[in-house]
Amino acid sequence: MQGQEKISSSQCLLLFITLVTATAVLFVPAITAQEARQDGWLSALVFSTLFALLVAVICTSLGLRFPGRTVIQYSPEILGRFLGKLAGLGYIFFFIHINSIIVREFGDFLTTVFLPDTPIDIFVATLLLLGASAVRNGLEVIARMNQFVFPLLLFSYMLIIVLVARDMDLHNLLPVLEGGIGPVLKGSFSLSAFRGEVCLILMLLPSLNNSKEATLTTVKAVIWIGILLTVDTVATLAVFGPDITSVQVFPFLNLARYISLGNFVERIESLVILIWVAGVVVKVSLIYYVAALAAAQWFNLREYRPVVLPIGMLIGVLSIIGFSNSRELVEFIAKIWPPYGFSFELILPTVLLLAAMLRKKGGTRDAQKTRPASD
Repeated sequence: MQGQEKISSSQCLLLFITLVTATAVLFVPAITAQEARQDGWLSALVFSTLFALLVAVICTSLGLRFPGRTVIQYSPEILGRFLGKLAGLGYIFFFIHINSIIVREFGDFLTTVFLPDTPIDIFVATLLLLGASAVRNGLEVIARMNQFVFPLLLFSYMLIIVLVARDMDLHNLLPVLEGGIGPVLKGSFSLSAFRGEVCLILMLLPSLNNSKEATLTTVKAVIWIGILLTVDTVATLAVFGPDITSVQVFPFLNLARYISLGNFVERIESLVILIWVAGVVVKVSLIYYVAALAAAQWFNLREYRPVVLPIGMLIGVLSIIGFSNSRELVEFIAKIWPPYGFSFELILPTVLLLAAMLRKKGGTRDAQKTRPASD
């Protein structure tokens, strides 16, 4: 099947960092502060990182047993045709559904904060048209696009952190573990589901130039994401304190608005717009590509491009009708998204890996079958 373009390990690393941080950076401080209070940075640094590391190791271990194939292709071999096809269909819906949530977040953010008189349908359609264009051009184009976008995102992010550094009061982070470990675990619950999005390696592993580096690459991405989100949370808590941070919808945006140096450097929230829009375009494009490729493989099509438009329309419709308002979206992310995400990010890959090991599917024998004759 066409669509199995090759990308380098470094491109994959940057894609995963953008995949998670593009949206999480705006919400994480508030999500963690609501439960963990001043210990929200521990939720971002420790427990959600451990969860994401577990996802990375299990998903790459599973994928490496079946070189050159995605989870859609080898699930029937592990579970049998019916259950394997059902698992593959579940992943297709999961990719489409989470993308519709991201698209809705994008639309709600822009209509709520910057352009309240613009219909959300306009933002949804624009984002999906950009995503469809990137997807039709393939994974390599998405990866190269991210290589251009990522330095801008990182620069904007670091600039905001540096400019608010003088206003940080680290006493807002004390006392550490005042309520024990329980609140920290609760604070990492929703965040862990965001961090588990690195499970996309189940679809992207065959596209790596060097699949042997898949585990290390994914682990590196998880660690870097943890560092960036921890710094984000520390900065927000240190400036606003846990009481204010916990009730904000977009605390990182308010952090940018807080900046004021003299009479010439202030209200630089346009940098947050840059982070959000550019990062979300890459994120939506990547998950859109994975959904299209998964659907094409499930239907045994030779090309994934014929399904790009139908999947884009389905994402758009779900993003509009899935939630009647922003409050429902926030409620879903806080309560339903974590167990829903865990099911496809960790539980199902673990079941597949254990079943493959018990039934002796994949592994060395499978690698030998796919090894070129010149070896």
